[in-house]
Amino acid sequence: MKTKLSIVIFTVLLAFGAKAQFYTYPNVTLWNIQYSTVDSVGAIPNSPYMNQYVNTGGIITGTFGYGYYVQTSYATEWAAINVYDKTYKPAVGDSVTFTGQVIEYYNETEMDSISNFVIVSHGNQARTPATVVGLDSIQRRKYQGMLVKIKDATCLRYNASAVWWVFYDSTMTKSINSEDTIDNIIYTPQKYTPGKRYNITGCIHFEYANWIEPRNIHDIDSINVTAGIDEYQNNSTDVDIFPNPNNGVFTVSVNSTVNAKNTVVRLTDITGREIYRGQTDIYTGKNSLPMNISNLAKGTYLLQISNEQNNTVKKLIIQ
Repeated sequence: MKTKLSIVIFTVLLAFGAKAQFYTYPNVTLWNIQYSTVDSVGAIPNSPYMNQYVNTGGIITGTFGYGYYVQTSYATEWAAINVYDKTYKPAVGDSVTFTGQVIEYYNETEMDSISNFVIVSHGNQARTPATVVGLDSIQRRKYQGMLVKIKDATCLRYNASAVWWVFYDSTMTKSINSEDTIDNIIYTPQKYTPGKRYNITGCIHFEYANWIEPRNIHDIDSINVTAGIDEYQNNSTDVDIFPNPNNGVFTVSVNSTVNAKNTVVRLTDITGREIYRGQTDIYTGKNSLPMNISNLAKGTYLLQISNEQNNTVKKLIIQ
């Protein structure tokens, strides 16, 4: 009797062990999931992990109704992915790990069937600054799912039937592409003015082709290029910095025509790395915001004042 019972227990343990081994997936970086030696538009090679389950992770750079974008910290190519997942709801800036299946959808590498989802930490936006690219580049495989920024792009027109905006920049030629698309899967109420130039940040999303998906109003900047640094200012808000240049101690004067609670004050260096972020309420009329940001290295920075109504950026010089 003991022998039979031992055989049963051994058989159960074998079965359990086989099952546990089956669900032990490899740990794979986003780079290794995505990387291909071919980087041309319409490149054919699939992920070497196609149809396999893997453990991976990164920083959430954007979210949409049925998924999110994940990117390796500070990566500039080959290290981001679109994840389709209706179960877990991370926020931008979350550092996450998870298990999922690598799939190919019309030559875009994606992940779905997500499990073992863990949020490691919050508030990591500065670890994934947007990579500056030209519109001629966003169809390349290395930018799939990545947070990117296009600069000085001109709005051509609105495609009402397709519900997207068509843009053009100086990098584009007829031999590569004549126009590209800014879409509204994440952020829907954006309005652009044909003929006006913009800097636009967003995640690369595949729908028939790679499109840029701005995440909120702060990703959309109408611009006036001044002295090589992009400054822009809404008509309803007048912002000044004094003294400027300064040593990190200065005052921001905001003259607004509207009340704006939860206004974000954000300082970045010229690479897009976030140095400071704060929040305040702005009221109609003149507002004075004293700032004391110590230990700033000498150089040029961008100070952004943004809320639901306005988005203004001014150049700040530290001497």
